[in-house]
Amino acid sequence: MDIRLPGLRARRTRRAAAAGVALAGLLPLLAACGGTPSAGATGPGSAAPSGQAAAQKKDPKLAALLPKKVRDSGELVVAEGDDYPPLVSLGPDNKTLVGMEPELMRAIGQVLGVEVKFSKASFDSIIGGVQSRRYDLAIQAMLDKPERRQHVTFVDYFKTSSAILVQQKNAKSIASLDDLCGRTAAVENGTAQVEDIEAQAKKCEAAGKPAAKALVFPDSVGCFQALSTGRADAFVGGTPTVAYQAGQSNGQLEQVGEPYRFLPYGILVNKQDKDLVEAVRLALQKLVDNGAYGEILRRWDVESGALDRVTVNGGATA
Repeated sequence: MDIRLPGLRARRTRRAAAAGVALAGLLPLLAACGGTPSAGATGPGSAAPSGQAAAQKKDPKLAALLPKKVRDSGELVVAEGDDYPPLVSLGPDNKTLVGMEPELMRAIGQVLGVEVKFSKASFDSIIGGVQSRRYDLAIQAMLDKPERRQHVTFVDYFKTSSAILVQQKNAKSIASLDDLCGRTAAVENGTAQVEDIEAQAKKCEAAGKPAAKALVFPDSVGCFQALSTGRADAFVGGTPTVAYQAGQSNGQLEQVGEPYRFLPYGILVNKQDKDLVEAVRLALQKLVDNGAYGEILRRWDVESGALDRVTVNGGATA
């Protein structure tokens, strides 16, 4: 990677201090929020698989579509986070990104004949970073929403939804956004879930109930700390990571209710880079057609989100 990331020990120390000794039983979960457990297990809360998918051959015709600066450098600079397993997290060396998203991007890079160079970015900064060409691409569990398409183009790679995570003791009293009236939900800054809680707050007040409150954090680590320490009553986020965290919690956290708002995640591309959009779309479609895409999703236990056809700006129109 091209960035300096804090070691896992330092990350764990900060999280444990914030959580407090009174909640020592939940600290193992906090330590796992930004990392990946040991290899070998399967299931929604499973460990990371070992190894990588088979290497892909370069497609010269698709490589020729890349912008000249990318061809000359031999690199695609891709913005990505590191704390949203099983889509992305830090590997055992505390530096290498692992997960469905980085593995998929590396495979796309192989088809295009370039190295993928990841650059850590906060979720709420990636649209601006792609617009300003600080990054060639970005992939970070971002929903392909109409208002975002005013700023960037999306090459869709995964179908997903949003879901609610709570402590097990609250599982019977919270089953939907409507049950968050008078409660606090942890959400990550810049995500659609911030808007969900704000909209729910207005619905609560219109019904004469106490408003729902959003606790907004710059990353998912803060969200899970708030939920695990009781500062938040719920976490609202993408269904893959909600299911993962529930599976990692030894029964302490539970996904509740039904997932909602089904939209694809998309790879962000500058709207002016039409050839790059086409190169990424065709490279990803090639991975779909040759089975590598499905293999990657199965390895990270997220095959339920597989797409049969790669679309551009294929999210809902309203």
